[in-house]
Amino acid sequence: MYAKHFIYTFLALFTSIATWAQFQLKTQVSSQSIGINQVLEVRFTMTDDGDDFKRPSFDGFEVVGGPMQSVSHSWVNGRTSMEKSFSFFVQPKKKGNLVIGSASVTFEGKQYKSQQVTIHVGDAVQEQPRPQQRRRDPFAIFDEMEEELLRRQRQQQQQLPKNMGQGIHLVAKVSKTSAYVNEPITVEYGLYVSDQAGFNTMAVKNMPKYQNFWNHMIEQKQQTVTRATLNGKSYRYLALQKAVLLPQKDGTLKIDPLELELDEQYYTGRADVFGMPEIGIRKKVYSSGTKTIQVKPLPLDSQPAGYTGAVGTYQFNVQANKTSVKANEPLELILTVQGKGNLDLLTLPKPVAPTALELYDPEKINRVNKSISAGMEGSKAEKYVVVPQYKGTYTIEPITFSYFDTASKTYKTITSQPITIEVTDGPELPTNASMNNKAEVVSSKMQMQPLNKNIEWFNGNFITQNNSFYAWWLAPLLLLPIVFLAKNVSDKKAGDVSGNKLKASNKLAKKYLSAAKTQIGNKEAFYEALERCLHNYLKAKLKIETTEMSNDTITELLQNNQINDQDISTFISIKTTCEMARYAQMDIQTMQNDYDLAVQLINSIDKQIKK
Repeated sequence: MYAKHFIYTFLALFTSIATWAQFQLKTQVSSQSIGINQVLEVRFTMTDDGDDFKRPSFDGFEVVGGPMQSVSHSWVNGRTSMEKSFSFFVQPKKKGNLVIGSASVTFEGKQYKSQQVTIHVGDAVQEQPRPQQRRRDPFAIFDEMEEELLRRQRQQQQQLPKNMGQGIHLVAKVSKTSAYVNEPITVEYGLYVSDQAGFNTMAVKNMPKYQNFWNHMIEQKQQTVTRATLNGKSYRYLALQKAVLLPQKDGTLKIDPLELELDEQYYTGRADVFGMPEIGIRKKVYSSGTKTIQVKPLPLDSQPAGYTGAVGTYQFNVQANKTSVKANEPLELILTVQGKGNLDLLTLPKPVAPTALELYDPEKINRVNKSISAGMEGSKAEKYVVVPQYKGTYTIEPITFSYFDTASKTYKTITSQPITIEVTDGPELPTNASMNNKAEVVSSKMQMQPLNKNIEWFNGNFITQNNSFYAWWLAPLLLLPIVFLAKNVSDKKAGDVSGNKLKASNKLAKKYLSAAKTQIGNKEAFYEALERCLHNYLKAKLKIETTEMSNDTITELLQNNQINDQDISTFISIKTTCEMARYAQMDIQTMQNDYDLAVQLINSIDKQIKK
């Protein structure tokens, strides 16, 4: 009688990479009204593979069977669903309305509970005795269930896809395979999964390093499964990683592959003891493959003067928020580049203004969006505060911005209009003519003033009778030896040019190391200070100039000073990290590690050189 309430479907197909329906845990019972002598089946069913299942206490009932666990998979129109259940057989201990409490299970870190169910328990029910069976075994229900399952499994096995487990592809999609230096390229790594395939878990084996590319990872707020077409076939698609890349050198550059290890599901072709199709799990590594980009250099013969590295398509604008002010009244001068290209790396030109207009360091305003469809687009602006000092009319000269247009493959130059600033009130600008005129006016008004009557005119007795005369006369003679000694020491120091340079370099190394410590968290400032620290440290210790600081020269000089190979390798590694930091993502922990490593390295080299 219980078999009619529960028909199990055991077609094990695969676990999808996305949850198609909201997770649920529900309680099912074979009947809500039974006699005190009857057995009740209670089933707790979840719509996905939850963990840490906890049954209720079954107060008022005695557990006479279970738990029995079953898993059901179904495949309808390319979508999979799963049910997992735990069954218990209980018999009431007393009559009345008894409550079966909630079961609980954990799924994706969240706890779910089933609903409570009330069972009415009445008087004992007289059951008709079965032929050849005086007492019903409470587990006899499984015989009936097994017969029904075998019949349905034979039908389902005939419908099982022949190519189950096939059709997983990891693909890297690049926006272009040929580009100029600093021309944005986008790359998207995605996983295509057919409706006949699936996997349980995914682990990253190798991440792309983007060597010789400046890179920016595009943040994905949430990963969703969509439908996509690959080679004319429909797949479920999951975008794993997206990035904007800017090649930093010409030639043939390679984009490293992304490698994943999947616990892949596949159909073994066998059936289990219940006749169900057997699903196996195997580990398999998938790779997106290496992508090759042909990078062309920017033409040098037609490169305009003042070119700052902009590549793309841009508009350039220069504006002043007002052109008529008073002296010491600030105004704003805004330079804006807007368009599509390598916005994060380009440098805006500097305005040129008369000395009567005082320009302060600009405020940088960046509104740059990175996406797979557009690459890098938006605007980059610098806002200068200009304070006029004197009354008059002043002109800010036209400002020129040049960029390489990838569409026409030529350089283009945009020149702004001159901006005239009228200072209506304030002091006059001091020029040679005005200064001369002013001097003449002041001179014509001067009058001869009488001498102070208290002044005592010199006479013959003043010189000999005044004691202070002798003190002032002897003082220079006493100071002459001190002056000569100080000058001698100064000349020696000045003559020691090399020693002075080494001392200055040592001071600068300490200064920049201290500056690097304060800039941890600010990538550009930190690695710039750390690199300057290393350069000045080499100048102080190895008497080397900046122009000679190739890796080969540094290695040779350190070896000549008996520095161990490990420290030499570490020095070159930190130096390379500083040079490449502007093209890579660095977090605070990485900067702290690099700083600590640099301090340890300097201390270690100091000890070896002193030996």
